[in-house]
Amino acid sequence: MKKTILALSIAQIALNGGAAYAQQASDAPAASNDNMEKIIVTATRRDTLVQDTPLAITAYTQDTLANNQVKDLATMTAMVPSLVVEPHSDSGGVHVYMRGVGSANHTELGDPAVAFYVDGIYVPRPQGATALMYDLNHVEVARGPQGTLNGRNSTAGAVNLVSGAPSTAKVFGSASVIIGDYHHVQTQAMINIPLSEDIALRIAAIKDQHDGYVDFLKGSNVMPGAQKYGAGNQTGARASLLWKFTPDLKATFIADYYSDTGAGNIYLSAEPKPGQNLRSALIDTPGNLDQSIITAKTKVEWRPMDGIATQYLGAWSRLKRTNASDADAGFYPGFKAENRTEWSQFDSVSNEVQVRSEYESPLQWVGGLFFFREKNKVRFDIDRSQISEAMLAQDIANGSVIFVQPTVGQYASAMSFIQGDRELHSKAAFAQASYDLDPVWKLTAGARYTKDHKFDIGGQNWACPNWPDNAPRGATLTPSQIAQLVTPGVGTINTHNIGPGGVVNQATCGNTYGDNTADLAYGQATWLGRVEYKLAPDILTFASVTTGFHSPAIGDGGATTKPEKLTSYELGFKSDLLNKQLSLNIDAFWMKYKDKLESQVVNNTLQNFNAAGASVKGVEAEWMWRPTSVDRFSGNATWLKARYDDFLSCDVDAARANGQVCGTTAPTVNVGGTVLKHAPTFATTLMYERDFDVSKGRITPRISAHYETKSFVGSGAFANDVPGHPGVKMQDSYTTLDLSLRFEPRNKAYTAELFVNNATDKEVKYDAIEVCTQVGAPCQPTQQIWAAYYNNPRTFGARVSMKF
Repeated sequence: MKKTILALSIAQIALNGGAAYAQQASDAPAASNDNMEKIIVTATRRDTLVQDTPLAITAYTQDTLANNQVKDLATMTAMVPSLVVEPHSDSGGVHVYMRGVGSANHTELGDPAVAFYVDGIYVPRPQGATALMYDLNHVEVARGPQGTLNGRNSTAGAVNLVSGAPSTAKVFGSASVIIGDYHHVQTQAMINIPLSEDIALRIAAIKDQHDGYVDFLKGSNVMPGAQKYGAGNQTGARASLLWKFTPDLKATFIADYYSDTGAGNIYLSAEPKPGQNLRSALIDTPGNLDQSIITAKTKVEWRPMDGIATQYLGAWSRLKRTNASDADAGFYPGFKAENRTEWSQFDSVSNEVQVRSEYESPLQWVGGLFFFREKNKVRFDIDRSQISEAMLAQDIANGSVIFVQPTVGQYASAMSFIQGDRELHSKAAFAQASYDLDPVWKLTAGARYTKDHKFDIGGQNWACPNWPDNAPRGATLTPSQIAQLVTPGVGTINTHNIGPGGVVNQATCGNTYGDNTADLAYGQATWLGRVEYKLAPDILTFASVTTGFHSPAIGDGGATTKPEKLTSYELGFKSDLLNKQLSLNIDAFWMKYKDKLESQVVNNTLQNFNAAGASVKGVEAEWMWRPTSVDRFSGNATWLKARYDDFLSCDVDAARANGQVCGTTAPTVNVGGTVLKHAPTFATTLMYERDFDVSKGRITPRISAHYETKSFVGSGAFANDVPGHPGVKMQDSYTTLDLSLRFEPRNKAYTAELFVNNATDKEVKYDAIEVCTQVGAPCQPTQQIWAAYYNNPRTFGARVSMKF
């Protein structure tokens, strides 16, 4: 409420100039110290300045990203209001949240709630959001539903990376090197080469690698030289060719490659013991990730006549991934759970045609057609093994590895998910028009209709020989548990119980598969209504009503959900004040969700379901203030209230702690009023830079602090305490600090910088989960072991860059 009053107060101050502007809108503004960075964005399918775009949108150039040590979306979170990027271990991807809304479904046909684009091309898999940011013109992040122009799965927002464009003007280029702790080395370079007056080639590449952050505890069963979890080894390369066929026809062809052969992430203890090194784990499966994305893109721009512009965006992309991760993270010595993607391939084809007006007229419009196809296939295995209590005691006494290969009479079981053909066919038509009623009032309306078809042909789940019951050591085994014991001369029980890459069928598995076949077709319309009012030449206000939807999901067993729908109401204020020394943007929003999609692993299977409804209310502010030519204050702040309205569910975690079972003895309750995940009440980032002239150039120290209040980070919808584990699903309020010192000589031949990220080494928790239930560890019925992902530790380094 205080921020809303602040916004209205600023608007009232500006009204004195607003009346005069309404009468003489064409008068030129007074001279000013206009040293703000001008960024042109494409979120409205037109080239518009950020301050003239009636959306809650944040944009940064490549130079700004580099000065803040941003290399991907995860390292950009503090710079964007309400943005959270949550790591994940067994998929090579991330979960992106905005305004407390996101998606935890990272499977072969799961869809993120924050749409991700590169050069306007939709990237469907959450692994795409891990791509490195290099040689960009800018990155733009639009918050709130973008359903009219971006379509499905942009209910929380949309991110678009716009790469640097080739130029026929001259040869130019850039290069940089970063060296830091954890053996961090990053190199990147770019060169632009005009091949003629009408053809230009731009080539850029990057290599980023560093050691892992998670130490192997004594007894870890790993080979010498194994990568630690958190290790990165990423490579990116891009070639862009511009060809101006005629003054009215030009095309850009882009080939893009990205790979990551690091170790991936791992859960760490959410309840570390006093004196325990948080970033350490007892490992029996070293992290291994081999992921690559190849994309070919075409952008054709044609003006068939004066005042009309057309654009075609086409792309083909292939993502391939294999990886292995330690799913038990050593929390239960003597038990091994290993998650592996044996093979996977995700192919997509995208085509979009746009037509828009460019003539001088009060009426401006854009329309288009969108066609998208995706075909995915994957084999995902889960292996479980348990050595005997006597063997475990012997290992501990000898100080040797805690886990060894199970022998006769010991526990071993596995499950394999084989999805050979999961597809999505999507098509849509959209149109949006704006009309200038007069120099200060503008109306905008838009609509989109999407028709989707999702299906799975012959998908199978195999349990070999049975899916493990939680069997504590020393307990009397059931017939199902006895079937999981290793017997002489039967099967190939080894480090990879059903692989690697082996054939799984009735004969080799000893069980009947579960059928994942599914077929889901649906259509959905979304629309937008907006009104804009210019209070003054440099003050824009707007109000909008927007709708959006998230595709329904297909889950294990062929189960399907309803689509998620929402309506968003928004009031915006954008301004350049104080003789253009201060840019201040404020956005107030209220988003109403119906059938909100949720995903959670329950009893070792991914379950997708719809919550009846949720409401997200908030106020966001962003500012950049340059009181002098050498001082810069910038930052953002968010007040958020994100709650479920109505949601009948069972608290799996509390039920286990109380010795109950959801579906039988545990109660089902309405969790209306419960806070959404990653939705702190208040969060802010404050940054200050100052330039100091020295004899040989300029020195610029920078300090950036990020603060958040307490937030819920657990799975599911129950933010209440788990009996016996107070606060385990919450992240307490925290502050992180980043520092840097930059030097630029007077001839600007290069830039040198020292930096420290997370200077206070603050440990920030993400995605808390109870691993006894989730990975099938043989825990006692009420025993719970909690784990979580965490942010990176303190890192420091030096960067040298140059342009020519």
